[in-house]
Amino acid sequence: MKSKSLFGLVALLVVLAAAQSSFAQVTVALSSSSPSQNEVFTARDAQAFDPTSAGAGLTVSGVVQASQFVSTTSLIIDYPGAAFTASGNCAYRTDSGAFPAGNLMTITTDTSKCPLTPAGDPLRIEGVTGIFAGVTISSINFSNGQVELTLPGGYIPTTPGSGTFRLLGARVDATGMTAPASVTATLSNSANGYQLGTNTQPVILALTAGMTAPAIGTRSSSTASSGNGVVIFTNRTVPTSPTNGVSFVIAEGFESAWRTKFQETTQTQSGASVTDISNGTQIRLTFTGLQSGMTLTLTSSTPSSLAVTLSRTSITSDNNTTVIEVVGSDLVTKETLQINGVMSTPSSSGSAFTTGPIQVTATLFPNGPALADNKQPYKGTYPNFTQADLGPLTIGSVVAPTTVLLIPYAVVDLGFDTGIAISNTTADPFGGSVNGGATAGSGPVTVSLYGRTATGATPTVVTINTSATVRPGAGLDASGNLNSGSTWTVLLSELRTSAGQTGAFTGYIFIQVPFLDGHGASFISDFRAFTSASPVMVLPPVNAGASRSNPANGVESLNN
Repeated sequence: MKSKSLFGLVALLVVLAAAQSSFAQVTVALSSSSPSQNEVFTARDAQAFDPTSAGAGLTVSGVVQASQFVSTTSLIIDYPGAAFTASGNCAYRTDSGAFPAGNLMTITTDTSKCPLTPAGDPLRIEGVTGIFAGVTISSINFSNGQVELTLPGGYIPTTPGSGTFRLLGARVDATGMTAPASVTATLSNSANGYQLGTNTQPVILALTAGMTAPAIGTRSSSTASSGNGVVIFTNRTVPTSPTNGVSFVIAEGFESAWRTKFQETTQTQSGASVTDISNGTQIRLTFTGLQSGMTLTLTSSTPSSLAVTLSRTSITSDNNTTVIEVVGSDLVTKETLQINGVMSTPSSSGSAFTTGPIQVTATLFPNGPALADNKQPYKGTYPNFTQADLGPLTIGSVVAPTTVLLIPYAVVDLGFDTGIAISNTTADPFGGSVNGGATAGSGPVTVSLYGRTATGATPTVVTINTSATVRPGAGLDASGNLNSGSTWTVLLSELRTSAGQTGAFTGYIFIQVPFLDGHGASFISDFRAFTSASPVMVLPPVNAGASRSNPANGVESLNN
Protein backbone atom coordinates (compact mmCIF):
# COMPACT_ATOMS: atom_id res chain seq x y z
CA MET A 1 0.00 0.00 0.00
CA LYS A 2 2.81 2.36 0.95
CA SER A 3 4.63 1.60 -2.27
CA LYS A 4 1.55 2.42 -4.29
CA SER A 5 1.14 5.73 -2.46
CA LEU A 6 4.79 6.61 -2.95
CA PHE A 7 4.57 5.82 -6.63
CA GLY A 8 1.49 8.04 -7.00
CA LEU A 9 3.20 10.94 -5.18
CA VAL A 10 6.26 10.73 -7.44
CA ALA A 11 4.06 10.65 -10.51
CA LEU A 12 2.18 13.72 -9.30
CA LEU A 13 5.42 15.63 -8.71
CA VAL A 14 6.65 14.73 -12.16
CA VAL A 15 3.42 15.96 -13.74
CA LEU A 16 3.52 19.20 -11.75
CA ALA A 17 7.15 19.77 -12.66
CA ALA A 18 6.42 19.11 -16.30
CA ALA A 19 3.46 21.45 -16.22
CA GLN A 20 5.55 24.20 -14.59
CA SER A 21 8.40 23.82 -17.09
CA SER A 22 6.03 23.89 -20.04
CA PHE A 23 5.08 27.45 -19.04
CA ALA A 24 8.59 28.45 -18.01
CA GLN A 25 9.89 30.32 -21.09
CA VAL A 26 11.86 33.34 -22.27
CA THR A 27 9.88 35.36 -24.78
CA VAL A 28 12.08 37.04 -27.38
CA ALA A 29 10.80 39.91 -29.52
CA LEU A 30 12.05 42.40 -32.05
CA SER A 31 11.02 45.64 -30.42
CA SER A 32 10.84 49.20 -31.68
CA SER A 33 14.26 50.14 -33.05
CA SER A 34 14.91 53.19 -35.19
CA PRO A 35 14.15 52.35 -38.80
CA SER A 36 15.46 54.53 -41.59
CA GLN A 37 12.69 56.81 -42.79
CA ASN A 38 14.13 56.87 -46.31
CA GLU A 39 17.04 55.37 -48.22
CA VAL A 40 18.36 55.87 -51.76
CA PHE A 41 16.93 53.16 -53.99
CA THR A 42 20.24 52.78 -55.87
CA ALA A 43 22.31 52.38 -52.68
CA ARG A 44 24.32 49.16 -52.57
CA ASP A 45 24.75 49.57 -48.80
CA ALA A 46 21.57 51.25 -47.59
CA GLN A 47 21.46 51.84 -43.86
CA ALA A 48 18.99 49.52 -42.08
CA PHE A 49 18.66 52.06 -39.26
CA ASP A 50 17.88 55.72 -38.68
CA PRO A 51 20.89 57.79 -39.84
CA THR A 52 19.75 60.75 -37.74
CA SER A 53 19.96 58.74 -34.51
CA ALA A 54 23.50 57.85 -33.42
CA GLY A 55 23.82 54.24 -32.31
CA ALA A 56 20.51 53.20 -33.86
CA GLY A 57 20.00 49.58 -34.81
CA LEU A 58 17.75 46.56 -34.46
CA THR A 59 16.65 46.05 -30.84
CA VAL A 60 16.04 42.53 -29.48
CA SER A 61 14.33 42.16 -26.09
CA GLY A 62 13.60 39.18 -23.87
CA VAL A 63 11.29 38.64 -20.92
CA VAL A 64 11.49 35.68 -18.47
CA GLN A 65 8.08 34.15 -17.83
CA ALA A 66 9.42 31.94 -14.99
CA SER A 67 12.79 30.80 -13.67
CA GLN A 68 14.07 28.13 -15.98
CA PHE A 69 17.02 26.23 -17.34
CA VAL A 70 17.14 26.95 -21.08
CA SER A 71 19.26 25.49 -23.82
CA THR A 72 21.55 27.49 -26.05
CA THR A 73 19.44 28.64 -28.99
CA SER A 74 20.10 30.26 -32.36
CA LEU A 75 18.13 33.39 -33.20
CA ILE A 76 18.27 33.93 -36.97
CA ILE A 77 17.71 37.47 -38.29
CA ASP A 78 16.88 37.78 -42.00
CA TYR A 79 17.46 41.25 -43.45
CA PRO A 80 15.75 42.38 -46.68
CA GLY A 81 17.63 42.76 -49.90
CA ALA A 82 20.09 40.59 -51.70
CA ALA A 83 23.12 40.95 -49.49
CA PHE A 84 24.85 42.57 -46.59
CA THR A 85 27.65 44.92 -47.42
CA ALA A 86 29.55 43.77 -44.36
CA SER A 87 31.70 40.70 -43.87
CA GLY A 88 34.77 39.15 -42.27
CA ASN A 89 35.77 40.31 -38.79
CA CYS A 90 32.80 42.64 -38.67
CA ALA A 91 31.05 41.27 -35.59
CA TYR A 92 31.98 42.02 -32.00
CA ARG A 93 30.64 43.22 -28.67
CA THR A 94 31.57 46.65 -27.38
CA ASP A 95 30.45 46.04 -23.81
CA SER A 96 32.55 44.07 -21.30
CA GLY A 97 30.03 41.48 -20.22
CA ALA A 98 30.95 38.86 -17.64
CA PHE A 99 30.04 36.08 -20.03
CA PRO A 100 31.98 35.59 -22.13
CA ALA A 101 34.98 37.51 -20.88
CA GLY A 102 36.24 40.51 -22.80
CA ASN A 103 34.54 42.84 -25.20
CA LEU A 104 35.69 41.54 -28.59
CA MET A 105 33.93 38.65 -30.29
CA THR A 106 35.69 38.22 -33.62
CA ILE A 107 34.32 35.75 -36.12
CA THR A 108 37.41 35.81 -38.28
CA THR A 109 40.62 37.77 -38.51
CA ASP A 110 40.88 37.25 -42.26
CA THR A 111 40.47 40.87 -43.40
CA SER A 112 40.32 39.78 -47.04
CA LYS A 113 36.81 38.55 -46.21
CA CYS A 114 35.79 42.01 -45.11
CA PRO A 115 35.86 43.97 -48.35
CA LEU A 116 33.22 46.60 -47.79
CA THR A 117 32.93 47.22 -44.08
CA PRO A 118 35.39 49.66 -42.53
CA ALA A 119 37.05 48.29 -39.41
CA GLY A 120 35.75 51.32 -37.53
CA ASP A 121 32.09 50.57 -38.18
CA PRO A 122 31.45 46.80 -38.30
CA LEU A 123 28.34 44.69 -37.93
CA ARG A 124 28.22 44.22 -34.17
CA ILE A 125 26.29 43.78 -30.93
CA GLU A 126 25.99 46.66 -28.48
CA GLY A 127 24.05 47.56 -25.36
CA VAL A 128 23.76 44.06 -23.91
CA THR A 129 21.78 43.94 -20.64
CA GLY A 130 20.25 41.38 -18.26
CA ILE A 131 19.58 37.86 -19.47
CA PHE A 132 21.42 38.37 -22.77
CA ALA A 133 24.83 38.74 -21.16
CA GLY A 134 26.22 35.87 -23.21
CA VAL A 135 24.75 36.66 -26.61
CA THR A 136 27.15 36.30 -29.54
CA ILE A 137 27.12 36.46 -33.33
CA SER A 138 27.79 32.91 -34.43
CA SER A 139 27.65 33.29 -38.21
CA ILE A 140 26.82 35.72 -40.99
CA ASN A 141 25.53 34.72 -44.40
CA PHE A 142 26.45 37.82 -46.35
CA SER A 143 25.06 36.74 -49.71
CA ASN A 144 21.62 36.17 -48.18
CA GLY A 145 21.63 38.98 -45.62
CA GLN A 146 21.29 36.65 -42.65
CA VAL A 147 22.77 36.87 -39.14
CA GLU A 148 22.73 33.94 -36.72
CA LEU A 149 22.92 34.92 -33.05
CA THR A 150 23.59 32.49 -30.21
CA LEU A 151 21.31 33.15 -27.25
CA PRO A 152 22.86 31.99 -23.93
CA GLY A 153 21.85 28.74 -22.22
CA GLY A 154 21.73 27.85 -18.53
CA TYR A 155 19.59 28.83 -15.59
CA ILE A 156 17.80 32.13 -16.19
CA PRO A 157 16.13 33.47 -13.05
CA THR A 158 13.18 35.82 -12.91
CA THR A 159 15.57 38.44 -11.56
CA PRO A 160 16.55 40.50 -13.52
CA GLY A 161 13.82 38.88 -15.58
CA SER A 162 14.54 40.67 -18.86
CA GLY A 163 17.28 41.89 -21.14
CA THR A 164 17.99 43.65 -24.42
CA PHE A 165 20.71 44.09 -26.98
CA ARG A 166 21.10 45.93 -30.26
CA LEU A 167 22.42 44.65 -33.57
CA LEU A 168 24.22 47.56 -35.28
CA GLY A 169 25.96 48.22 -38.56
CA ALA A 170 23.71 46.23 -40.89
CA ARG A 171 23.61 47.64 -44.41
CA VAL A 172 21.72 46.04 -47.27
CA ASP A 173 21.71 46.24 -51.04
CA ALA A 174 18.64 48.33 -51.87
CA THR A 175 18.88 47.77 -55.62
CA GLY A 176 15.64 46.15 -56.69
CA MET A 177 14.24 46.13 -53.15
CA THR A 178 10.74 47.40 -52.33
CA ALA A 179 9.76 49.41 -49.28
CA PRO A 180 8.73 49.29 -46.53
CA ALA A 181 11.33 46.60 -45.84
CA SER A 182 11.48 44.55 -42.63
CA VAL A 183 13.68 42.02 -40.87
CA THR A 184 12.26 38.66 -39.81
CA ALA A 185 13.41 36.54 -36.87
CA THR A 186 13.19 32.78 -36.42
CA LEU A 187 14.41 30.38 -33.71
CA SER A 188 16.38 27.27 -34.57
CA ASN A 189 14.54 25.43 -31.79
CA SER A 190 11.38 26.55 -30.02
CA ALA A 191 11.25 23.68 -27.53
CA ASN A 192 14.22 24.61 -25.37
CA GLY A 193 12.82 27.42 -23.27
CA TYR A 194 12.88 30.30 -25.82
CA GLN A 195 9.88 31.42 -27.79
CA LEU A 196 9.25 34.25 -30.26
CA GLY A 197 6.90 37.12 -29.68
CA THR A 198 7.08 39.91 -32.28
CA ASN A 199 9.24 38.47 -35.03
CA THR A 200 9.23 41.27 -37.64
CA GLN A 201 10.44 44.84 -37.48
CA PRO A 202 10.61 47.51 -40.22
CA VAL A 203 14.12 48.75 -40.94
CA ILE A 204 13.61 50.89 -44.08
CA LEU A 205 10.29 52.70 -44.52
CA ALA A 206 10.81 54.21 -47.99
CA LEU A 207 13.16 54.07 -50.97
CA THR A 208 13.59 57.26 -53.03
CA ALA A 209 15.91 58.83 -55.60
CA GLY A 210 18.90 60.41 -53.90
CA MET A 211 18.89 63.51 -56.09
CA THR A 212 17.11 65.25 -58.94
CA ALA A 213 18.43 65.56 -62.46
CA PRO A 214 20.61 68.64 -63.02
CA ALA A 215 18.64 71.65 -64.28
CA ILE A 216 19.60 75.13 -65.45
CA GLY A 217 19.00 77.62 -62.63
CA THR A 218 20.18 78.84 -59.26
CA ARG A 219 19.29 78.13 -55.63
CA SER A 220 16.25 80.04 -54.41
CA SER A 221 18.40 82.09 -52.02
CA SER A 222 21.16 82.73 -54.55
CA THR A 223 21.52 86.23 -55.98
CA ALA A 224 23.51 85.00 -58.97
CA SER A 225 22.09 84.62 -62.44
CA SER A 226 21.91 81.20 -64.06
CA GLY A 227 23.83 82.71 -66.98
CA ASN A 228 23.14 82.55 -70.69
CA GLY A 229 24.83 79.20 -71.24
CA VAL A 230 28.48 78.47 -71.88
CA VAL A 231 29.41 79.62 -75.39
CA ILE A 232 32.59 79.15 -77.36
CA PHE A 233 33.05 79.89 -81.02
CA THR A 234 34.56 77.61 -83.61
CA ASN A 235 37.27 80.23 -84.24
CA ARG A 236 38.53 79.62 -80.66
CA THR A 237 37.11 82.82 -79.16
CA VAL A 238 34.49 83.33 -76.47
CA PRO A 239 31.97 86.15 -76.06
CA THR A 240 32.68 88.57 -73.26
CA SER A 241 29.21 90.09 -72.99
CA PRO A 242 26.99 88.88 -71.53
CA THR A 243 29.03 86.87 -69.00
CA ASN A 244 30.00 83.60 -70.64
CA GLY A 245 28.86 81.29 -67.88
CA VAL A 246 26.13 78.96 -66.71
CA SER A 247 24.69 77.75 -63.41
CA PHE A 248 22.79 74.53 -62.82
CA VAL A 249 21.31 72.99 -59.71
CA ILE A 250 20.93 69.49 -58.28
CA ALA A 251 18.44 69.02 -55.44
CA GLU A 252 18.61 66.41 -52.70
CA GLY A 253 16.03 63.67 -53.20
CA PHE A 254 14.94 63.66 -49.55
CA GLU A 255 16.10 65.24 -46.31
CA SER A 256 18.71 62.64 -45.30
CA ALA A 257 19.82 61.46 -48.75
CA TRP A 258 23.16 63.30 -48.63
CA ARG A 259 25.36 62.29 -45.69
CA THR A 260 28.87 63.04 -44.55
CA LYS A 261 31.15 60.18 -43.65
CA PHE A 262 30.45 60.96 -39.98
CA GLN A 263 26.74 60.53 -40.70
CA GLU A 264 27.42 57.25 -42.49
CA THR A 265 28.76 55.56 -39.37
CA THR A 266 26.69 53.91 -36.63
CA GLN A 267 29.20 55.00 -34.03
CA THR A 268 28.24 57.91 -31.78
CA GLN A 269 28.58 60.82 -34.17
CA SER A 270 30.07 63.21 -31.64
CA GLY A 271 33.08 60.95 -31.23
CA ALA A 272 32.95 58.77 -34.29
CA SER A 273 36.11 57.16 -35.59
CA VAL A 274 35.84 57.40 -39.34
CA THR A 275 39.43 56.84 -40.38
CA ASP A 276 38.38 53.73 -42.31
CA ILE A 277 35.31 55.29 -43.90
CA SER A 278 36.60 56.88 -47.06
CA ASN A 279 33.87 59.31 -48.01
CA GLY A 280 30.41 60.71 -47.56
CA THR A 281 27.81 60.93 -50.31
CA GLN A 282 29.43 61.76 -53.63
CA ILE A 283 28.06 63.02 -56.93
CA ARG A 284 30.05 62.49 -60.11
CA LEU A 285 29.56 65.02 -62.91
CA THR A 286 30.60 64.02 -66.43
CA PHE A 287 30.93 66.72 -69.09
CA THR A 288 30.76 66.00 -72.83
CA GLY A 289 31.22 68.21 -75.87
CA LEU A 290 34.44 69.83 -74.67
CA GLN A 291 37.20 69.81 -77.28
CA SER A 292 40.97 69.88 -76.99
CA GLY A 293 41.98 73.36 -75.86
CA MET A 294 38.77 74.16 -73.97
CA THR A 295 38.68 74.65 -70.18
CA LEU A 296 35.51 74.94 -68.14
CA THR A 297 36.13 76.29 -64.62
CA LEU A 298 33.71 75.14 -61.90
CA THR A 299 32.73 76.60 -58.55
CA SER A 300 29.98 75.59 -56.13
CA SER A 301 27.35 77.53 -54.23
CA THR A 302 25.55 75.94 -51.28
CA PRO A 303 23.16 76.88 -48.47
CA SER A 304 24.68 77.27 -44.99
CA SER A 305 23.61 73.74 -44.04
CA LEU A 306 25.51 72.11 -46.91
CA ALA A 307 29.26 71.93 -47.56
CA VAL A 308 30.94 70.18 -50.48
CA THR A 309 34.36 69.68 -52.04
CA LEU A 310 35.14 69.23 -55.75
CA SER A 311 37.85 66.81 -56.79
CA ARG A 312 38.49 68.85 -59.94
CA THR A 313 37.56 72.43 -60.80
CA SER A 314 39.16 72.70 -64.25
CA ILE A 315 37.29 70.51 -66.71
CA THR A 316 38.83 69.64 -70.08
CA SER A 317 38.26 67.05 -72.79
CA ASP A 318 40.91 64.81 -71.19
CA ASN A 319 39.75 65.38 -67.59
CA ASN A 320 36.01 65.68 -68.04
CA THR A 321 34.72 64.50 -64.66
CA THR A 322 34.61 65.90 -61.16
CA VAL A 323 33.48 64.19 -57.96
CA ILE A 324 31.55 66.31 -55.48
CA GLU A 325 31.73 65.05 -51.89
CA VAL A 326 29.30 66.09 -49.18
CA VAL A 327 31.34 67.14 -46.11
CA GLY A 328 28.58 68.97 -44.25
CA SER A 329 24.85 68.26 -44.32
CA ASP A 330 21.68 68.75 -42.29
CA LEU A 331 19.81 65.42 -42.23
CA VAL A 332 16.43 67.06 -41.64
CA THR A 333 16.65 69.64 -44.46
CA LYS A 334 16.30 69.04 -48.19
CA GLU A 335 19.26 70.88 -49.68
CA THR A 336 20.14 72.20 -53.15
CA LEU A 337 23.59 72.31 -54.70
CA GLN A 338 24.46 74.94 -57.32
CA ILE A 339 27.35 74.47 -59.74
CA ASN A 340 28.69 77.42 -61.75
CA GLY A 341 30.74 77.05 -64.92
CA VAL A 342 32.72 79.63 -66.90
CA MET A 343 34.49 78.95 -70.19
CA SER A 344 38.06 80.23 -70.41
CA THR A 345 39.43 81.74 -73.63
CA PRO A 346 41.62 79.10 -75.31
CA SER A 347 44.89 79.66 -77.10
CA SER A 348 44.38 81.26 -80.49
CA SER A 349 46.65 78.65 -82.05
CA GLY A 350 45.18 75.32 -83.02
CA SER A 351 42.57 73.98 -85.35
CA ALA A 352 39.04 75.33 -85.41
CA PHE A 353 36.48 73.74 -83.11
CA THR A 354 33.46 71.89 -84.44
CA THR A 355 29.92 72.91 -83.58
CA GLY A 356 27.93 70.93 -81.03
CA PRO A 357 26.37 70.98 -77.55
CA ILE A 358 28.21 70.98 -74.21
CA GLN A 359 26.38 68.72 -71.76
CA VAL A 360 26.61 67.30 -68.23
CA THR A 361 25.28 64.14 -66.60
CA ALA A 362 25.20 63.33 -62.87
CA THR A 363 25.17 60.13 -60.85
CA LEU A 364 25.58 59.25 -57.20
CA PHE A 365 29.06 57.86 -56.70
CA PRO A 366 31.10 55.66 -56.28
CA ASN A 367 29.59 52.93 -58.42
CA GLY A 368 30.33 49.30 -57.70
CA PRO A 369 28.92 45.96 -56.58
CA ALA A 370 27.44 45.37 -53.14
CA LEU A 371 29.92 42.59 -52.46
CA ALA A 372 33.21 43.56 -54.04
CA ASP A 373 36.63 42.01 -53.74
CA ASN A 374 39.25 43.42 -51.40
CA LYS A 375 40.47 46.04 -53.87
CA GLN A 376 40.18 49.79 -54.14
CA PRO A 377 38.12 51.81 -54.74
CA TYR A 378 35.40 49.71 -53.10
CA LYS A 379 37.06 48.50 -49.92
CA GLY A 380 35.85 50.48 -46.95
CA THR A 381 33.61 52.65 -49.10
CA TYR A 382 30.34 54.00 -47.75
CA PRO A 383 28.20 54.81 -49.52
CA ASN A 384 28.24 52.87 -52.79
CA PHE A 385 25.65 53.12 -55.58
CA THR A 386 24.37 51.55 -58.73
CA GLN A 387 25.28 53.88 -61.59
CA ALA A 388 22.17 55.79 -62.71
CA ASP A 389 23.11 58.79 -64.84
CA LEU A 390 20.69 61.72 -64.80
CA GLY A 391 20.69 64.00 -67.82
CA PRO A 392 22.24 64.92 -70.12
CA LEU A 393 21.63 68.61 -69.49
CA THR A 394 22.78 71.02 -72.21
CA ILE A 395 24.72 73.80 -70.49
CA GLY A 396 26.09 75.50 -73.60
CA SER A 397 27.35 75.01 -77.09
CA VAL A 398 30.15 75.40 -79.59
CA VAL A 399 28.83 77.67 -82.34
CA ALA A 400 30.08 79.34 -85.45
CA PRO A 401 31.03 82.98 -84.76
CA THR A 402 28.07 85.00 -85.98
CA THR A 403 26.98 88.61 -85.88
CA VAL A 404 23.23 89.06 -85.95
CA LEU A 405 21.93 92.51 -86.91
CA LEU A 406 18.35 93.75 -86.77
CA ILE A 407 16.83 96.59 -88.80
CA PRO A 408 13.50 97.12 -87.01
CA TYR A 409 11.92 99.18 -89.82
CA ALA A 410 12.48 99.04 -93.58
CA VAL A 411 10.28 99.98 -96.54
CA VAL A 412 10.00 99.81 -100.33
CA ASP A 413 6.86 101.71 -101.37
CA LEU A 414 5.64 104.89 -103.06
CA GLY A 415 9.10 105.86 -104.29
CA PHE A 416 10.79 105.17 -100.96
CA ASP A 417 13.58 102.57 -100.57
CA THR A 418 15.86 101.42 -97.77
CA GLY A 419 19.62 101.54 -98.12
CA ILE A 420 21.71 99.04 -96.12
CA ALA A 421 25.47 98.98 -95.41
CA ILE A 422 27.16 96.05 -93.61
CA SER A 423 30.85 96.28 -92.68
CA ASN A 424 33.16 93.39 -91.80
CA THR A 425 35.35 95.19 -89.24
CA THR A 426 37.52 92.16 -88.37
CA ALA A 427 40.36 94.02 -90.09
CA ASP A 428 41.56 96.59 -87.58
CA PRO A 429 44.76 98.43 -86.53
CA PHE A 430 45.21 96.39 -83.32
CA GLY A 431 47.31 93.50 -84.53
CA GLY A 432 44.86 90.60 -84.29
CA SER A 433 43.31 88.87 -81.30
CA VAL A 434 46.69 88.28 -79.61
CA ASN A 435 47.06 92.07 -79.18
CA GLY A 436 43.43 92.78 -78.41
CA GLY A 437 42.20 93.12 -81.97
CA ALA A 438 39.58 91.08 -83.80
CA THR A 439 39.95 87.58 -85.21
CA ALA A 440 39.63 87.87 -88.98
CA GLY A 441 36.67 86.15 -90.60
CA SER A 442 34.62 86.19 -93.77
CA GLY A 443 31.68 84.50 -95.39
CA PRO A 444 28.33 84.86 -97.12
CA VAL A 445 25.48 87.01 -95.83
CA THR A 446 22.02 85.76 -94.88
CA VAL A 447 19.14 88.25 -95.02
CA SER A 448 15.67 87.43 -93.67
CA LEU A 449 12.77 89.74 -94.61
CA TYR A 450 9.69 89.86 -92.36
CA GLY A 451 7.04 91.92 -94.22
CA ARG A 452 3.76 92.96 -92.69
CA THR A 453 0.51 91.53 -94.03
CA ALA A 454 -2.80 93.25 -94.70
CA THR A 455 -4.52 91.15 -92.02
CA GLY A 456 -1.75 91.40 -89.44
CA ALA A 457 -1.06 87.64 -89.68
CA THR A 458 2.46 86.27 -89.22
CA PRO A 459 4.23 86.81 -92.55
CA THR A 460 5.99 84.31 -94.74
CA VAL A 461 9.72 84.87 -94.31
CA VAL A 462 11.76 85.61 -97.43
CA THR A 463 15.43 84.58 -97.07
CA ILE A 464 18.33 85.60 -99.31
CA ASN A 465 21.68 83.78 -99.06
CA THR A 466 24.47 85.49 -100.97
CA SER A 467 26.54 83.26 -103.25
CA ALA A 468 28.42 83.27 -106.54
CA THR A 469 25.09 83.60 -108.34
CA VAL A 470 23.28 85.81 -105.80
CA ARG A 471 25.28 89.01 -105.30
CA PRO A 472 22.96 92.02 -105.13
CA GLY A 473 24.50 95.41 -104.38
CA ALA A 474 28.25 95.98 -104.22
CA GLY A 475 31.12 94.85 -101.96
CA LEU A 476 30.86 91.03 -102.08
CA ASP A 477 33.57 88.91 -103.71
CA ALA A 478 32.97 86.56 -106.64
CA SER A 479 31.70 83.85 -104.29
CA GLY A 480 29.25 86.16 -102.56
CA ASN A 481 31.39 86.49 -99.40
CA LEU A 482 31.84 89.63 -97.33
CA ASN A 483 35.56 89.60 -96.64
CA SER A 484 37.47 91.05 -93.71
CA GLY A 485 37.77 94.83 -94.13
CA SER A 486 35.01 95.05 -96.77
CA THR A 487 31.68 96.89 -96.74
CA TRP A 488 28.60 95.61 -98.56
CA THR A 489 26.02 98.15 -99.70
CA VAL A 490 22.63 97.18 -101.09
CA LEU A 491 19.12 98.54 -101.52
CA LEU A 492 16.15 96.64 -100.13
CA SER A 493 14.62 96.72 -103.60
CA GLU A 494 17.72 94.95 -104.97
CA LEU A 495 17.44 92.28 -102.27
CA ARG A 496 13.80 91.67 -103.12
CA THR A 497 14.55 91.43 -106.82
CA SER A 498 17.29 88.84 -106.18
CA ALA A 499 14.70 86.78 -104.30
CA GLY A 500 12.13 87.09 -107.06
CA GLN A 501 9.92 89.44 -105.02
CA THR A 502 7.91 92.30 -106.45
CA GLY A 503 5.60 94.95 -105.08
CA ALA A 504 5.74 96.96 -101.88
CA PHE A 505 7.34 95.91 -98.59
CA THR A 506 7.11 97.25 -95.05
CA GLY A 507 8.58 95.32 -92.15
CA TYR A 508 11.84 94.40 -90.41
CA ILE A 509 15.04 92.64 -91.45
CA PHE A 510 17.47 90.22 -89.79
CA ILE A 511 20.99 90.02 -91.21
CA GLN A 512 23.48 87.31 -90.22
CA VAL A 513 27.18 87.15 -91.09
CA PRO A 514 29.53 84.26 -90.10
CA PHE A 515 32.04 86.35 -88.19
CA LEU A 516 32.12 88.57 -85.13
CA ASP A 517 32.37 92.35 -85.22
CA GLY A 518 29.96 92.92 -88.09
CA HIS A 519 28.33 96.37 -88.00
CA GLY A 520 25.72 98.17 -90.05
CA ALA A 521 23.92 101.34 -91.01
CA SER A 522 20.69 101.94 -92.90
CA PHE A 523 18.48 104.76 -94.13
CA ILE A 524 15.09 105.31 -95.73
CA SER A 525 14.97 107.82 -98.62
CA ASP A 526 12.99 108.94 -101.64
CA PHE A 527 16.35 110.08 -103.09
CA ARG A 528 14.95 113.57 -103.67
CA ALA A 529 13.98 115.55 -100.60
CA PHE A 530 13.69 113.03 -97.78
CA THR A 531 16.25 110.79 -96.05
CA SER A 532 15.96 109.31 -92.57
CA ALA A 533 18.39 107.06 -90.74
CA SER A 534 17.01 103.69 -89.61
CA PRO A 535 18.71 102.02 -86.61
CA VAL A 536 20.67 98.78 -86.94
CA MET A 537 20.79 96.79 -83.71
CA VAL A 538 23.51 94.27 -82.88
CA LEU A 539 22.21 91.24 -80.99
CA PRO A 540 24.21 89.28 -78.42
CA PRO A 541 25.44 85.88 -79.65
CA VAL A 542 22.45 83.66 -80.32
CA ASN A 543 23.09 80.00 -79.57
CA ALA A 544 21.62 76.83 -78.06
CA GLY A 545 22.36 78.02 -74.53
CA ALA A 546 20.80 81.46 -74.77
CA SER A 547 17.52 83.07 -75.69
CA ARG A 548 16.74 86.54 -77.03
CA SER A 549 13.83 86.59 -74.58
CA ASN A 550 16.13 85.98 -71.60
CA PRO A 551 17.40 89.26 -70.04
CA ALA A 552 20.54 87.37 -68.97
CA ASN A 553 21.45 87.12 -72.65
CA GLY A 554 22.19 90.81 -72.80
CA VAL A 555 20.45 93.77 -74.40
CA GLU A 556 20.04 94.53 -78.08
CA SER A 557 22.00 97.68 -78.75
CA LEU A 558 22.47 100.25 -81.47
CA ASN A 559 25.60 100.21 -83.64
CA ASN A 560 27.58 98.18 -81.13
